[in-house]
Amino acid sequence: PELPIDAVFPFVHLERSFMHLCFHIYDVGFQSRNSEAGRSMVFVTALVLLALVLALNAVSINVRNRLKRRFAGDKF
Repeated sequence: PELPIDAVFPFVHLERSFMHLCFHIYDVGFQSRNSEAGRSMVFVTALVLLALVLALNAVSINVRNRLKRRFAGDKF
C-alpha cells in the first residue's frame, strides 16, 4: 500500500510491508491459484527486473571507465 521510502523523517520505514521483484515473480507466477491470469504480470515484472539490472550494470561500467581514465597516469 505504501512504499518503505518517502519524504518523512526517518525516510526509510522498514515496518511497512513491501515485496521485492524476485519474490513478486515467485508469488504471482507460482503461488497464485490462477497462474494463467498472472502470467502477463510475471512477464512484465521480469522485464522490469532485467531492465533494472542492465541499467545498474551500465552505470557501474561507466563509473569504472571514468575512474580508470582519471587515475590512468597514477602508478602505485
